[in-house]
Amino acid sequence: MKYWTVAAILFFNNILQSTLFPFLQIAGIQPDTLIVLITCFGLLGGTGYGVFTGIAGGLLQDILYGGPIGMNALIYMVIGYLTGLLYERIFVDRYIVPTFIVFCVSLLRGFMMLGYLYFLRSPFSVDYGFTLVILPEALYTAIFMPFTFYLMSLLFQQRFMKKKWQFRRR
Repeated sequence: MKYWTVAAILFFNNILQSTLFPFLQIAGIQPDTLIVLITCFGLLGGTGYGVFTGIAGGLLQDILYGGPIGMNALIYMVIGYLTGLLYERIFVDRYIVPTFIVFCVSLLRGFMMLGYLYFLRSPFSVDYGFTLVILPEALYTAIFMPFTFYLMSLLFQQRFMKKKWQFRRR
C-alpha cells in the first residue's frame, strides 16, 4: 500500500511538473519538485524509499519527456540513496535542515548534469551554467521544500506507511 501511495504521488507530481509549473517559471527557471519529493522520502523513510522514489520518478521523467532512458533515473537514484543515508542520523523535525539539504542536493544534481554534458562533449561554460542555471534552480527548488516536507511528514505519520509485512505461521 505504501509503495502505491508513493507511485501515485510521483504520478501526480509529474502531471503538476508538466502542466502547472511551466507557468511558474522565473527567468526560464522552474523548480524541480521531483528532487524535493526524493529528498523528503529519503529523509523520512530511509534509503529504500529514497532509491525507489529516485528510480521510479527518474524513469517516469525519462519515458515521458524523452532523452536517454535511465539518465535521470540514475541521477535521482543516487540522490535518493544519499539522502536516505541521513535517515535517523540527523534531526529533521524543523524545516531549515531539509531545505538546506534539498538546496545541496539540487546543486549536486546540477553538477552531475554538467558532468554528463562534459562527457557528451557539448560546448558549454561552467560558470555560465552554474550562475544562470544551477544556482537559481537550486534556490527556487529550496523554496518549495518546507511545504512539501510538512505534507510528507504528515503522510509518514499515517499507520499504513509504517506497517511492515508480516507473515504468520499456522
